[in-house]
Amino acid sequence: MQNELLIKATEKTPYVNFDATSGRLQIHGYSLPENSIEFYKPVMDWLEKYLLAPNKKTEFDIRLIILNTSSSKQFMDIIRRINQIVESTDSEVSIAWYYEIEDEDLYEIIVQYKEFCKAKFDIIGTQHKIIE
Repeated sequence: MQNELLIKATEKTPYVNFDATSGRLQIHGYSLPENSIEFYKPVMDWLEKYLLAPNKKTEFDIRLIILNTSSSKQFMDIIRRINQIVESTDSEVSIAWYYEIEDEDLYEIIVQYKEFCKAKFDIIGTQHKIIE
């Protein structure tokens, strides 16, 4: 398995930094890819391999500013993979999902993910920019 997945952010796609050694998985920025299935394929592939031998502690740090509909579907698939890690391993899995308090639409989407997710899931609203 590739120990690390690093994807640089663009104006339409998020920064992704997954590190199997530390168990820290970050997704930050805008998720507006023209083809979300294609963009998130390396993420899904990496998570499938990570599922086979996850770190004892897995921490997702998600800080999205905008999430389009097709990306939202991809995040539901990410949550499904997180649920697989929770169900089939003894890894301690947590999600910290940051959002800007003014964005009520994104908040509602995050709440739906939390309801579906089996990992510890914290929704953290902030009045400051969530990414620089």
